[in-house]
Amino acid sequence: MVEPTIHRVAVGFGGDERSHDALALGIALARSAGARLDLILVIRQDSAFKQEYPPVGSVVGIIAEQAQQWIAEAEAVIPAEIRHHSHIRPGGSVAEGLVAAVQELDSDVLVTGSGIGFGRIMTHPAVTALLHSSPVPVALAPSGYRANTQITDVMAAVSAAHPDHQVTRSSESWARQLGAAVTRVTFEDKESGSVAGSADADPALDSGSSQPGKHIYATGRSLRHAVGTVDWPQGGILLIGSSPLARRRHIFLGMTAARVLSHLPIPMILLPREPEPSASDNREPDPSASPAR
Repeated sequence: MVEPTIHRVAVGFGGDERSHDALALGIALARSAGARLDLILVIRQDSAFKQEYPPVGSVVGIIAEQAQQWIAEAEAVIPAEIRHHSHIRPGGSVAEGLVAAVQELDSDVLVTGSGIGFGRIMTHPAVTALLHSSPVPVALAPSGYRANTQITDVMAAVSAAHPDHQVTRSSESWARQLGAAVTRVTFEDKESGSVAGSADADPALDSGSSQPGKHIYATGRSLRHAVGTVDWPQGGILLIGSSPLARRRHIFLGMTAARVLSHLPIPMILLPREPEPSASDNREPDPSASPAR
């Protein structure tokens, strides 16, 4: 696996509260990684064959003016020491425009607001689309996230049965660049049997990681309670793997990851699925190796 690096952090921005959550996380990631920050605002382009009713005339100028105002507001928040650039891009949809932009800019991570916090469900279709299509990691800021500080802890959602999974290796790489501590987290939902790892596995399996660090076994009668047993650090982020349904080098939010996200008080970063070193090109990896199935 090629070791991930963070040189460019892209933030999807649209002027709403979710966008300000994303900006705060983007600033923290860029500061910690010494990376460049790209603000991306997508203006939807409607089909020329779509007739508006009632007729309102062209609103392109009004939308462009509003976009410039939102960008100015965002730029005023970014600390002077962080290199940044703003981009206003057209797109058939917000998700489509963001994916095209991060590919063109060669971004290493795309940050967006989740609109989620302590049981709140996801409501924005652009976020849902990104979580099933992005070719780069997507960092999701929880609702109300304003921790405009450095990242201090990289948490990795791992399976105890597969300690050398992609998420383990990626978390170590991210932690080295961010100057953060690594903690592996294994969740077990006893009520439904949904597991991201096994809470009663032998702790000796920790030796599969090349970098020392803590390993937390979060067990609860439900996944919500398991997530609640963890003392999440304010400057922490949680890395989690994509579902086996994901195309290679793309992300796909699995059911367990979605349930963790809905109760998580810190940002979650969903990683694209990478082919395992021993896997055949024509064979899907063992689903139990993914903490986000």
